[in-house]
Amino acid sequence: MKSLLAAIVAALAVAAATAPAGGATNECHGIQECIRVPGPWVVVPPHATAAFLVACPGGRSVVGGLDAQVTSRKVHVWWEARIGAPVQPGIATTRYALFRAVSTASRAQTFQPLIGCIPTQGGGGRSTVSARISPPGPALEYRAGIVVIGPGDVKFARVSCQENEHLVGSWDAIAFRTKAPPNLGLVGLVHVHKATVGKKVVVTASSTDALSIDAHAIVQAGAECAS
Repeated sequence: MKSLLAAIVAALAVAAATAPAGGATNECHGIQECIRVPGPWVVVPPHATAAFLVACPGGRSVVGGLDAQVTSRKVHVWWEARIGAPVQPGIATTRYALFRAVSTASRAQTFQPLIGCIPTQGGGGRSTVSARISPPGPALEYRAGIVVIGPGDVKFARVSCQENEHLVGSWDAIAFRTKAPPNLGLVGLVHVHKATVGKKVVVTASSTDALSIDAHAIVQAGAECAS
């Protein structure tokens, strides 16, 4: 397992690639045993940011490679890494990856986050870093909840930090689970409103009757939790 992990350290640098939609993706490049997990197409509002969490299937794999596709070069994508050494899966990554994107475009765009997962016995636990003064606190835990949105729907996506954690940040995202980039005209057919109450994040998602069921629209509510 150690030799496998060492061989794919370079794959971590693939994160936040901004190849145009439709190009070859590299989330599993150079990794012999890899599970491809494509995320949905996530809406990035004009001159704004977006976030989306993608998780490995099951409980015994960690992120070993990352990539992204975008509908415009004006969308820039990166991901949240963890502090630790050496930089490798299970240290810099865990069983999920939180992608962030920022757009300088004048209209809404989308990006598709992609991860490549590798089996491991360790499960990608938290890392610690030693220092003479004081090590940083444990890495944030990112939690997310998703609801499927159909025509004329009003639904709620909820997520919460655990009892021993503090809510320090949150996000909401509109996305479309399609292989090809969605028609950007669909973006205005789904609306979200986010609220936080204590340790809970609640996102109200609504859509117009004009939204097609074939759009496979979803809304994600996310919480950033610190112990």
